[in-house]
Amino acid sequence: MERTHHLPHKDMTMVNLGENKAEKERIIFQLFVKVAHLPVIPDSIRSEPPPAPDISCEITGRGSVAFELVEIVTPALMQVTESGQMLRKAFKTACERHPEIATRFHDAFIYIGFRSHAPIQQCLSVVTEVVDVLLKHPETSLKYIRVPHKLQKILGTISVERGVSNGPVFEVTDMTKVTDDEIFEQIGKKYEKTYSSDRPIELLAYYITQPSPDSFDWQSGFHDYVLKNFSRGPFKRIWVYDHCMKSITYIHPDPDKESRT
Repeated sequence: MERTHHLPHKDMTMVNLGENKAEKERIIFQLFVKVAHLPVIPDSIRSEPPPAPDISCEITGRGSVAFELVEIVTPALMQVTESGQMLRKAFKTACERHPEIATRFHDAFIYIGFRSHAPIQQCLSVVTEVVDVLLKHPETSLKYIRVPHKLQKILGTISVERGVSNGPVFEVTDMTKVTDDEIFEQIGKKYEKTYSSDRPIELLAYYITQPSPDSFDWQSGFHDYVLKNFSRGPFKRIWVYDHCMKSITYIHPDPDKESRT
């Protein structure tokens, strides 16, 4: 029914995720494709204007498919996206002062997870120190970088993934977890929309700005919700992608099982 992958992924472009919705969605979709092992033809990925779903692409063996994307994030965090943009800009500016960062992390997506209680000014105050941490690591640095003890009250994680065409790309996140009700509410809104597409439509819900809740029941409660709404909705498949865990947390129906029947 559902499966979970814990696999590395990589594939970004030189943008700040907060600057352009369409560009952000294409980047996230590319990350998802890597983890899901979908045979998407890279040059086929396109952003589409409403009322079409967000992304169209060609999948080997399946043809043309459309994807509607939704980030699972708390409303409170959505209200402070300006803070995220300020932090991404601060990291970009700090890195421009150090050409060696551009050399060592030219193909890197750098994920910075801030503690939920840390105010924006405190977060901004440690940007230079985070860049100093990166300067101590070689071009081969990958995955998690140890957060110095003096920064641990503000910073929860630093991780590096490779595969960017023009890096480094920074994503800053709030480590507050999303509540169960917000998951159902935000996915439910996508069911209520009207889409225009001659392609089969799949829904991609994703976590990137916040981690998914540890205790959430994907295999029972959420699956029951999907089954209840599946027949009335426009989506042929539902995916949940957790960027923090590098995993596909939920999928229905599973394309691997479909191919075996």
